[in-house]
Amino acid sequence: MRAAAGLLVSRETRWQTPPPKQARPGVRVARIGLARWGRDITGAPFEMSSDEASDAHFITYSLKQADVRFSIGHRAVTDGIVKTGRVLLQGPTSIRRQSIYHESFDFFRVYFSQDILNECFETIFGKPPVSTLALFEAHFVEDRILDNLTQVLASVEEDGGILGPCFVDSVGLALASHLLRLYAFRRPRIKPKVSPLPAWKLRRVRDFIEENLFHPIYLSELSEIVGLSRMHFAAQFRAATGQTPYAYLLQRKIERAQTLLRDQTFSVSDVASIVGFKNKAHFSTAFRRIVGEPPSRWRSNI
Repeated sequence: MRAAAGLLVSRETRWQTPPPKQARPGVRVARIGLARWGRDITGAPFEMSSDEASDAHFITYSLKQADVRFSIGHRAVTDGIVKTGRVLLQGPTSIRRQSIYHESFDFFRVYFSQDILNECFETIFGKPPVSTLALFEAHFVEDRILDNLTQVLASVEEDGGILGPCFVDSVGLALASHLLRLYAFRRPRIKPKVSPLPAWKLRRVRDFIEENLFHPIYLSELSEIVGLSRMHFAAQFRAATGQTPYAYLLQRKIERAQTLLRDQTFSVSDVASIVGFKNKAHFSTAFRRIVGEPPSRWRSNI
């Protein structure tokens, strides 16, 4: 006979917010939060943002491939295809978060409260943490144990299946303990000072971008021009300009688009296609993010 249980896997109604506990008399409630965050997208990109501070740690597991840009403050965590099975870790933050989804998506989340992490910390290390735990910043991770345990929870029925909250708690506590072992006493990395890209190399990169602005430009092409690896090129470019190569390229595309929009013979769709966006909706989203208003409104105001 199935044990009495409440809803364990809920639809996420507030973006990146732990689901509320649905306690009822005589019903055990799991101490970790499980949620699904997904939407079918057929038209314009779907955008979400939040300025609310959060003290939760959580795992996001991609149930299907999606094209998404996710940023925290000015840092892009991902900008492009997130493949099925990718695992993203996020910790407490008070910085603005924003996601723009360009196609249908389906993510599974596992939320850990401070209370659960504190309990696991004391069990593992024999003493309570001296302050509020903040184990990591947002980053993708490849770890076999995290992958396997998260997949187990992602396959759970909405009420937890025949074992209900007991099973979910057991797997969740194993996940929390593993995260603590990985991150609780990891020393923060001291980032070496990055030298800016020399002026002559920066000029070569900018010239190449201007000459090929209407065509696809890849990071590997830009790094090859100056004889650097993609990672070192991106770091030196940012040190020189204050922007990532992608942000600079996007800004130049939008600035060129503004010039074309002044010519009334071009429609917004025409301009989007000319400067290399795959559709009008994607172009409008990028234009609004940089200029502050949609291209059609900007054109009507000039």
